[in-house]
Amino acid sequence: MNLLEDQWLKVIHKDSQYQQIQGLWNILDQIDSNNPVVDIISPRADFKGALYQFFIGLIQTTFAPEDEDEWEEFWYSPPTTEQLKTAFLTVKEAFEINTNNPAFMQDYELLNDKKEVDIAALLVDTMGGGTFFIKEGVTKNMSPYWANIALFTLQINAPAGGSGHRTSLRGGGPLTTLLLPNETENPASLWQKLWLNILTQEEIELPSKIVSPTSLSSIFPWLAPTRTSEKGGKTFETYPEQVHPYQVYWGMPRRIRLNIEKTDEGQCDVSHEQSAQLISCYRTQNLGVNYSSTWFHPLTPYVRLPNKEPYSVKAQVGGFSYRHWLGLVLDDVKNHKQKAKIMTVYLKSRKGIIEAEKQPRLWLFGYDMDNMKPRCWYESTLPIFDIPSENLDELQNNIAKMINAATEVALDIRSTLKQAWFISPKEAKGDINFTDSQFWEQTETKFYQLLEQLIQLKDDEDKENQLRIEWKQHLRQQALTLFDHWALSSNNEDGDMKRVVIARRQLEIFLYAGKQMKALATY
Repeated sequence: MNLLEDQWLKVIHKDSQYQQIQGLWNILDQIDSNNPVVDIISPRADFKGALYQFFIGLIQTTFAPEDEDEWEEFWYSPPTTEQLKTAFLTVKEAFEINTNNPAFMQDYELLNDKKEVDIAALLVDTMGGGTFFIKEGVTKNMSPYWANIALFTLQINAPAGGSGHRTSLRGGGPLTTLLLPNETENPASLWQKLWLNILTQEEIELPSKIVSPTSLSSIFPWLAPTRTSEKGGKTFETYPEQVHPYQVYWGMPRRIRLNIEKTDEGQCDVSHEQSAQLISCYRTQNLGVNYSSTWFHPLTPYVRLPNKEPYSVKAQVGGFSYRHWLGLVLDDVKNHKQKAKIMTVYLKSRKGIIEAEKQPRLWLFGYDMDNMKPRCWYESTLPIFDIPSENLDELQNNIAKMINAATEVALDIRSTLKQAWFISPKEAKGDINFTDSQFWEQTETKFYQLLEQLIQLKDDEDKENQLRIEWKQHLRQQALTLFDHWALSSNNEDGDMKRVVIARRQLEIFLYAGKQMKALATY
């Protein structure tokens, strides 16, 4: 069985018809017609994000364009199915499944002496039986294909897993950001969605010295004995210069072997499809590949604090909104957040190639992890706009002021609501962060409206100041509206109106005298 050749993945065409493709190169089926493949069908949201990364890694590894000219050529004129098939089959041996050795994303050793673990533990949201999102016992069997996709999803997102069970190459639960073409008027093909996230061979910046650059095991670590990470050993950490740079797409921190010996025919509990084989358990061993912090994944933004090891941006409680826009689309200098490399490349060179109607948006997704515990899966899209390269520093400064002011107001709303609700606000228990979510949601449309106008301005300080003042007024209005809505709700422990009035006056003072609000603009 092979993930590249077999018929297991469903896709959807522009006319909304489904197709189970025979060979992954058939994502190009009908690409020259008016009915191309436009998306992947996945039984789970995290699997879909992983499948996009699977295809991006596969295309990057086997079909990377030499330079920007070749990238542009395949953007407008995709390769033929045969061209993609030829490219994919050069790495066929790395995608064998249901085989003893080697097997996709599995340890080189069979780990026969290790204890069996229920297959549900492969799912990040079950974490070995401590389930957070789904009922325990629901996932008992998976088809070989979806078990391998579950394994891939775990390897690229791997959170802390106990003593010696390594996190993913990007750290535990990283945020992934992908560029997607705009589809407001016409669906983009799946090929365009994937190709938009492919780097040229020049942009990969291959180092001068690479260990075995032509060896597939240097790219796909499961094709050779695992670089184990016993403390003090020679391979305690794995650095980018020790393997091929493309391993960034195929990181394998966990030592896992799927148990293919105990198989039965039946229904896969993930896809709900009939399968000739089912996998119900796996074996695992700690001390797998320990990727150093010097790895930078091109699809992930990072925090780079001075004199500290960089770390990947993670999903956060409450999900994503415009307050994250600066650090994901541009760079948030104040908070040391650096956008993903793919976003940097787009702004530098792709922006001028892509048709105006296909100017992309940013798709971001990831697990919000509390160490080993997944709290929520978040995904969202953010607009990018046609950002000019000139006056970029001034634009970043203006955006930072807008977001900082909104952040300050959100905190002010929360603190004054506690004053209105409780006799002793500092001692009040319970989480009232739900007010933050509502505030960000109510102010999001206005933010993007003003941001688009701000981007189009060129050296017009008066208009810039007018836009900042308009934003300031909008924040005030929404803050007071939200306060009035919640102040007399059932959260108020005794309905004391005097306390509510005093708290509202305090909010009004904050809205006029707050440090970030003052910095935003002046009348």
